[in-house]
Amino acid sequence: MLMIMIVVSCSSEDIINESGRIKKKEQAIEEKEIGRDIELTSYAKEIGLLLRTPSYDEFDTHSVVDIEGDIEQFENLHSDHLWIVITKRDEIKEIDVQDFNYYLPVEDGMFSEKMTLHHGLGEYEVSVRAPSNKAEEGMYYDVATFSVTNLDEEIKREVEYTQYGAQNYIQLTNPVVGMSDTDGSIFVEGKVPTDYQGEMVLVEVKKDHETRQLVFPVKDSTFQGDVPLYFGEGIHSIHVQAFNEHDELYYESAVLYANNQVSTEFAEVVTYNEYVDRGIKLDQPNWKQAAVLSEQEYRITGEIDQAVSGADQINYIIVTVTYVDEDVESTFLIPVENYEFDGLAYFRFGPGDYEVMISVPDMDKEDQAKFYYQGVVKLNHKVVDIEDERALLPARGIESHDSLIRQKAEEITAGINNQRDQAKAIYKFVAEHVAYDVQKAEEDIFNIDDSALTTLHSGVGICQDYAFLTVALLRANDMEANFVEGDAGERHAWVEVKVDGEWIVMDPTWGAGYVHEGTFHFQYNEDYFDPDPAFLAETHTRNGIVY
Repeated sequence: MLMIMIVVSCSSEDIINESGRIKKKEQAIEEKEIGRDIELTSYAKEIGLLLRTPSYDEFDTHSVVDIEGDIEQFENLHSDHLWIVITKRDEIKEIDVQDFNYYLPVEDGMFSEKMTLHHGLGEYEVSVRAPSNKAEEGMYYDVATFSVTNLDEEIKREVEYTQYGAQNYIQLTNPVVGMSDTDGSIFVEGKVPTDYQGEMVLVEVKKDHETRQLVFPVKDSTFQGDVPLYFGEGIHSIHVQAFNEHDELYYESAVLYANNQVSTEFAEVVTYNEYVDRGIKLDQPNWKQAAVLSEQEYRITGEIDQAVSGADQINYIIVTVTYVDEDVESTFLIPVENYEFDGLAYFRFGPGDYEVMISVPDMDKEDQAKFYYQGVVKLNHKVVDIEDERALLPARGIESHDSLIRQKAEEITAGINNQRDQAKAIYKFVAEHVAYDVQKAEEDIFNIDDSALTTLHSGVGICQDYAFLTVALLRANDMEANFVEGDAGERHAWVEVKVDGEWIVMDPTWGAGYVHEGTFHFQYNEDYFDPDPAFLAETHTRNGIVY
């Protein structure tokens, strides 16, 4: 083992030797230079750097090399860290990185550290570099270089801290080693200084040319969480990035490696600043969500941090599921109760690639005719072995799986055997049950929780509410039906339903009655149940389907 003795300043004239006796500095320096086989550079002599070394030609050790010494003129240096670069001479194929960087603190001019030779058996070159003593921020100069041989075959890599991480006291408390074998994920925990200005740290996971990023909130100066090894078997590098308040950027602070022993690939997860800012904590999906799924149901569960400002205003989680193959989407609304949420979204468009965006209401925007929301997490999946049930599954406002909706659909269609008459019975029920809300229409009011259930209970609504309830009842009756958006002199919504294999149109709003002098009057008619297309086109212009 390479042993380098500590040199401790006692006064301008004296230092302490190994036995604790005080001797003159001149005598100690003379003794230190006996048998020296590491040559110090002129810059080392300029700043008064002393480095103790043994007197033999080759250094043999088992995993650890000691770097100890002192610097007389340390107060003139622009940094209080030495930069130590340890390079393995043989190629490291597993991670394609030869060097390991240490930033060794200099305290009161003294430095001392046991450093691991990071990749097992072999020869290493150790380069010791000191910061500039001039106005050269970030500049380091060589003070010594020597070689050492590691006789230990076992890899004992440490967590590698960058200059920014070392100087800003970013510390990982778990894992304590810089390379480990694991199955699917690795738990990472760490600390930041008490004056840390960020609300999170960023964590990047890399393998080959692929990169994924996630965020860990900082609470009480700590951060923690499971880091998925997204890219299957093999070594992943994990990069912890800390916030710099001066330029409001994140700087790489620590690097470690995990050798994934399983082949499962995880979904791409993108977290936005709002995930931390709004106090969201997802339990499902989590960072270890499989990339490939084979179920239509997609559960969303989690909670809101009550301590975060505005937490009590998050009444809903909004989930938008986009079918990438056709660029169509479906939206789902999950209520938040007692700061917790649990609900379902669906992959309704059949097998293919999907993007799932999880959002919360945007409290900074207000418009009674619209609803604004902010994305907090985005995931990407490939979904296989599912049916295209875009016109059957529930969606925002269309709770076709709800027990009350299903019960009402059964009541309405009881004893009716053919689909056309069942559809007409549902049309008639909605037209006769729901009164047109004139005030809501005139004030152009939009409520995010407008829905089939709300309309069924209240018995009032505007065109979208008629359409919500009609589509929900039809789908609850196992009939394919869609919410159609368009124009009928103003924004309007109506319904299409597949009857005996063919799509027909119905507009229960226009079949319910009429408005006269600001008052709605019920007057049921069947003119808008499966009307002639030419007749409907005189008043209705179709824009598309809202799934």
